[in-house]
Amino acid sequence: MADYSEFPTTPTAWQEQQWEEVRALQTEDRPEPAPRRRVDLVALVPGVLFVLLAVTAMAGVDLRLGFLADGGIIWVAVIAAGVALLVRELRRSRRQS
Repeated sequence: MADYSEFPTTPTAWQEQQWEEVRALQTEDRPEPAPRRRVDLVALVPGVLFVLLAVTAMAGVDLRLGFLADGGIIWVAVIAAGVALLVRELRRSRRQS
């Protein structure tokens, strides 16, 4: 039976979704995967040290280390980490501009 309607039929919702979906042909090149991010050593090293110190403190181990007296080495580590973060951010901002 012939369709004598003046206007074409309206597609259903699943047909519209199927038309919007674009599939890559097998002969086309696949897009390259996004480059992997490098490990942030400035954040990793202090984080690992903090975890080790926290586990040691929670385990109740008595550390008798002279260089940790009055927090001397800890102050040096905190200041060095802060300077490293500052330098890293300055380098990043110069590369982007």
